[in-house]
Amino acid sequence: MIHFDHVCLAAQNVYEATFRLSKETGIGNYDGGFFPLYGLGHKVVPLASDIFIEVESVVDHMALRNGNPVAKLYEEKTLEGDCFLGWCLRADTMEEMETFAAHHNVTVDAKTLGEDTARQMMNGRRGLAIQVPSALSSWPKGMPNLYFKPDLNDHPARFPVEPGTGSNKGQGVQWIEVGQSESELANWLGPLVKPTELNVEIRYNGGTPGLYALGVKTTNGAIEIRRAPVKVSAAQWSL
Repeated sequence: MIHFDHVCLAAQNVYEATFRLSKETGIGNYDGGFFPLYGLGHKVVPLASDIFIEVESVVDHMALRNGNPVAKLYEEKTLEGDCFLGWCLRADTMEEMETFAAHHNVTVDAKTLGEDTARQMMNGRRGLAIQVPSALSSWPKGMPNLYFKPDLNDHPARFPVEPGTGSNKGQGVQWIEVGQSESELANWLGPLVKPTELNVEIRYNGGTPGLYALGVKTTNGAIEIRRAPVKVSAAQWSL
């Protein structure tokens, strides 16, 4: 089964953007650590037991100086402010990962977010996951990629928020708004899953690809979280 899993909110300043998001929604957050290889800082805002927003920005300027492609992507896409850089699905099995990989003519690389490249959490653990296609190839197109997380007990949405960051609690994502049309998303997903079979209502606005907003059920009522979508070039949109 395929699930809506998380959203990457790319920011100019991971701390300010997370603080602002929690103030806006009342939902707490916690420090998710950092990506040593990519120079990114990471904060987590849980929206349900298995859904979250990850807020990220470049915190290590050496990653930019050394030309790291992930760091450069974040710098480029946040020149005008925060944006929903990526939206991500989750597979239950590696067979589903292989199906999606075959549809996009790529292979599943278990090292994509493995021990050497995964997020380093502040409690000493590593946030292990496998993704396909890579964020570098899917997110700039405004399209979702697929993750497999070997141990759901380590799912980022299941860790407690830091006291004082927010008392409102997310109880699930009810809908998301994306660009393009249902048929275009269906073509991207291929034989993996139909858009109507995901665990969230999808609203289409016909604009450029990418995520525009989420409707979240919380202990304090329904809220909408809206940010700019990732800026997709005409060449990427036509792919």
